[in-house]
Formats: sequence, structure tokens, C-alpha cells
Amino acid sequence: MNNFVLIIGAMKCGTTSLFSYLAQHPQISPCSEKEPNFFSKDLNWSKGFNWYQSLWDWNSTKHKFAMEASVNYTKVHHYLFIHTTDRILSLKEQGIDFKFIYIMRNPLDRIESHYSHGQAMSWKSTIKPISEGIDKHLIETSRYAKQIEVYYQKFSADSILLLNFEDLKADPYSTIAKVCRFLDIDTDYNFEEINTIHNANKQRIVYANSWRSLRRNKLLRSLAGLIPTKQKEMFRNFLFSHQLEEKIKLSPEQRNFILQELQEDLHKLSSEYGVDVSSWGIEV
Repeated sequence: MNNFVLIIGAMKCGTTSLFSYLAQHPQISPCSEKEPNFFSKDLNWSKGFNWYQSLWDWNSTKHKFAMEASVNYTKVHHYLFIHTTDRILSLKEQGIDFKFIYIMRNPLDRIESHYSHGQAMSWKSTIKPISEGIDKHLIETSRYAKQIEVYYQKFSADSILLLNFEDLKADPYSTIAKVCRFLDIDTDYNFEEINTIHNANKQRIVYANSWRSLRRNKLLRSLAGLIPTKQKEMFRNFLFSHQLEEKIKLSPEQRNFILQELQEDLHKLSSEYGVDVSSWGIEV
């Protein structure tokens, strides 16, 4: 197994849906855990490349790519993940090939979705009401040009595909066909059920105080790092959750503030990487 396709972000931009769709393709082997965070988290990296490879049910007679989708790989502003691209590069220099898919969306919509998800998960960056201000982390995660710049610096442009979440939502078949051409895999495969956006915030899970208390326990947090993400989600959903239907919305003033903060990044995204930000109703 020496060909990998990494869906590298951005967060809340359809990575789960894209992963689920592509997992159907017979030439793609999906990771048993959508976000293994092998290159971003020190604990996982220390387990070694053999451990990483064990996360796939690989069949060399039919599979062309091993696929995963860890959005932390492009959180370059987060001090925990600064070694990600160097780690990927170190394997590439040993003959392992990588393709990267970076999917983005209207940054205002992304931040609303991020905030809703963060409240459900009791993240520190979203613990206060949105009316009291937008945490810097949410804005930094929307600096798409900044996130992908390091990949263009270290890897060839033809190994990177930029996608738009809105295109995936409006015309999933054309978007998936574009991915297949990028990966040089069968474009005639008949994908099924790709009109559903996965991991949407229509029914957000909000965790009870008991779950928040557990998350503050350092010993339990360290043990949680040894448990696969899927199992952790099943555990907390079963024990500590209820549903919230409220939709988080930015105020007009907040939207203007965010766009001013992102203006330079959006201009770079358009001028250097050819992303049509006007499709989001944004002028740069």
C-alpha cells in the first residue's frame, strides 16, 4: 500500500459526505476510521507507519488508493499540528505517493456550522453565546488560502485538488466525477445515494453537564486518545445527549466583521489559487 488520498479539509465543509461517497468506489479503500489523525497527532504518529496501514482493508488486486479524511491536517494555525506536512513529506521521500483533496465552503456558512457543532461538543472556542463575539479559532479555520499554502509549498500542484462544498451539494455527480478524473480511476462507476449531505447540523447533539465534567478529567482525556473516534461518538451519544433544533446565525455586523478579517486571505484564494469566491456572494 503506497498510494494515499487525503481529504484534508476544511472543517465543516463536507469532508464526511465526500469521504462517504468516494468510499463506494471499488478502486478506493476507505480507512476504518474516517479521521485517524496519523500525521497530526503525536500519539498516533508514534505508533508508526505499519499501524497506519493496518487501518485499511487493502486489496492490492483492485484498490488503487487508500483514503482518509482528517481535517486537522490543514489546521496549520494550531500549534499541535505544525508537523503534519513534514511528516507526510518524510513518507513521500520514502516512495509513498499522496494526493490531496481540499474542500471549502462559504466561510460565513462554515463558521455558523462550526459554531453549532462546537456548542454540541462543548468546545472552549464556542462555549460563550455567539452574541458575545466570534472566537479567533473559528475565523482562523476559515483562512483557506493560509491552510493550503503549506501544501503548495511542499507538494506539486498537480497532486492537489480544490473543491467547493456548494458544488458538491448542488451537483454531487459532477463533483465526484471530477475527483475520479483527478485520481485517474474509473469515472463510469455508478455511485449510489450521493444526494445526502452527511454530518449535517439539522439535529445537533448537545452534551449534558456530566459529559462536560468527564471531558475535563486529564486521565480520561488521555485514555480517550486510545479509543477510535467512532466508538467514542457512539458512547457519548448513547449516554449523554439530547437533540437541539436551534440554528445558529451570524448577525449582519458579525458577517461584515468576519469578511473584513478574511479579506486578504480571500483575495489570495482567488488570485493565486483560482477559487471563484464570487460564487459565495463575496467580492474581493
